[in-house]
Amino acid sequence: MGLTVSYGSTLALRPVDLTLYDGVTGLFGPNGAGKSTLLRVLAGLLRPSSGNATLFGEEIRASRESIRRRIGYVGHESGLYARLSVIENLTLFANLYGVASTRVEDVLERLDMSERRTTQVGALSAGLVRRVAVARAVLHEPDVLLLDEPYANLDDDASERVSATVLDWRAPGRVAIIATHGAKRVKAFAD
Repeated sequence: MGLTVSYGSTLALRPVDLTLYDGVTGLFGPNGAGKSTLLRVLAGLLRPSSGNATLFGEEIRASRESIRRRIGYVGHESGLYARLSVIENLTLFANLYGVASTRVEDVLERLDMSERRTTQVGALSAGLVRRVAVARAVLHEPDVLLLDEPYANLDDDASERVSATVLDWRAPGRVAIIATHGAKRVKAFAD
């Protein structure tokens, strides 16, 4: 509550008081409105200047593994290793989270990435990298999903696959925030 982020004298995030409930919430606003900053704070990647954020009664901090394991995050950077293949990246993250290899295959298929499984991430287009990043975020079936511009560089078919993946992930007790300029796309299924 009262969450703010400042960079020197620049206020990047004005005081935010927000309670989220189960389901998908769209976060819309112009460039520079603080959408990415808010998601980075909620992901435990950025410490707020004042105020705090809690998840399931625990303060969100990067050092708290119990919180980090419950969050799936896609930011502007993919969080993937460019020299590894798609399957190597997802298998690595699956192993870190104790996720079965069958889940990796399911997520790849859901996002229509099975044919690219052996391609190095660094050789993929920006849109394909975005899809793999979304796969990485939902792989461990987190309680909280934070997606920052998940539709960037995607055509209509790929965008629909991302939306369908979020809908498949959605379940009671799970919360998603999708920050996007494509409000129309998110409004179609947001709670």
